[in-house]
Amino acid sequence: MRRTQNFRSASDVEELWMSMCTKTIQIITPAMQEVNSSDTILKIKAILSLFIQTMDTWSYNVDILDAFLLKLFERYSELLKKQFSKDFVEIVQSDDYMPMAITDAEEYAKVINVSWFKDGGNAEEIQYPTVLPFSQMYPLCCIDLRSFLNKYYFFSREYFHHPHTIDETLRVSLDEMLKEQVCKTLHERLTSKYLGQIVQILINLEHFENACSELQILLRDVSASAHAGPVQLEALEMFRNEKKTAEKRIFELVNSKLDDLLEGAEYDWMPDTAEETASPYLLAMTRFLTDIMETTLLGLPNDIKGFVYFDALSHLASEILKLPLSEHVRMINKNAVKNMDQDVAYLEEFAKSLESEGSNLPRIFEELRETVNLLKSDNPEEFYDISVRMKHYTKVDPLNGPLLMEKLRLAEEHQNMPVPEVQEAPRGLLSGGFSRFRSN
Repeated sequence: MRRTQNFRSASDVEELWMSMCTKTIQIITPAMQEVNSSDTILKIKAILSLFIQTMDTWSYNVDILDAFLLKLFERYSELLKKQFSKDFVEIVQSDDYMPMAITDAEEYAKVINVSWFKDGGNAEEIQYPTVLPFSQMYPLCCIDLRSFLNKYYFFSREYFHHPHTIDETLRVSLDEMLKEQVCKTLHERLTSKYLGQIVQILINLEHFENACSELQILLRDVSASAHAGPVQLEALEMFRNEKKTAEKRIFELVNSKLDDLLEGAEYDWMPDTAEETASPYLLAMTRFLTDIMETTLLGLPNDIKGFVYFDALSHLASEILKLPLSEHVRMINKNAVKNMDQDVAYLEEFAKSLESEGSNLPRIFEELRETVNLLKSDNPEEFYDISVRMKHYTKVDPLNGPLLMEKLRLAEEHQNMPVPEVQEAPRGLLSGGFSRFRSN
């Protein structure tokens, strides 16, 4: 058109060009909604980009076609999000929620390379088969996350003048998938009553939290925009919050089991003699806590294990203290106090054996210990002396202390109460009575 002389005016050529561009967009737009493959969108974009660049060299106005590439990118983004969202849901829902088994060094290297997992040990010293802390869903999701990110930037490899749009759309889409398809699905699984599954979800959540931090750095580094700033993913905070929810759920399940064992706590508050060993229900409880720590909760970080112990033992101390305070317990004698003293000593020793899990564990039983010491005291009335109480009974509740002391006093009164003697009737009276009975 440019070689001809006066064949068409410049304004006619421009009008014809714009008309053709508009008609092309009108034809492609509805057909684009029928395309369900992101790869097909990439092919359309490649052809359109080549055409735009060719016409741009001839100084034709390509702004309208350039703007249409944004529409094409929106459809591409929509299809990618739909495809990967479906993949994420399938991965999360089909997971076995068991630590991932690794059979050889090659498999180990592949998992480490895709999952942002930092193993502190020497890979050459690992003996196979081995297990990794997370379940299989985590590395599979990491593979999809990397693939999702790469496919987004495929769109900008050839002609595309909107790098910031890609960066922001990718961030929003990635964030939404992590929150909706991964985090929320894991949250729904927290209703499970299986402690092992909750523990595995917590471990997975911790690794997803780390993955989000790494993704923020990666998104900043691969940004198509020349002036990319820090990237923030809302999913990071969501994973942190769900970790707390999972921790609470673990506490609930452990304490629920302790409550079941507490139902077997049968104290005789007026025994004739004291027992020689700790109560059977306490032996069962400490055995349960030790067993789950060495099996089900083994993969948890040490700080979480410490919290589990702290919460479980705090719950146990609180429930044991409620036993003598029950309104059904009217009296408590010294032998019952000795039994409680023995049980508290057993729990204190158990807590001391766990000091590596938390330095504050032995202090959990301070209120229980001081309460028992008060009942053991030869002069419990000293509790009412504020100077003595502040020195020896600071943890004892001001209301519970007097209540237990009253039950102890009633028991002592009951034991000191003289037993009424049954006076024998004179022998003659009895014989006379029988004689009269016979005579009648």
